[in-house]
Amino acid sequence: MAATGASTPSALPYVAWSTLTVATVPARDWPLVFGSMQALKGHVQEYPGCQKLEAFVQVIGDGGDVRVHCYTTWDTPEQLEVFLERGYTFERMLADVAELSAERTYVMEKIF
Repeated sequence: MAATGASTPSALPYVAWSTLTVATVPARDWPLVFGSMQALKGHVQEYPGCQKLEAFVQVIGDGGDVRVHCYTTWDTPEQLEVFLERGYTFERMLADVAELSAERTYVMEKIF
């Protein structure tokens, strides 16, 4: 494994750093969460080192609940770390606007 700066191990010499947060949003909360996600995208992409915020969704079940996979991609692991510690993440937005919790957040390397 290659080293990336401080002592963060890397699978390859050239990578970007990403997060994936997964959450299920009840159908009744989806319009509010969707609108808030649009604002969140614009906000997060202004953070230094943020390459992009993307979201993929899937309607699950007959009730219209929505599973959201929200990705962010960063230039360096240090920028990602600062965002996770102090930034307005998708997970924090869910708690603020709909009192929802994310199912899981992963920190990963984006190799292509």
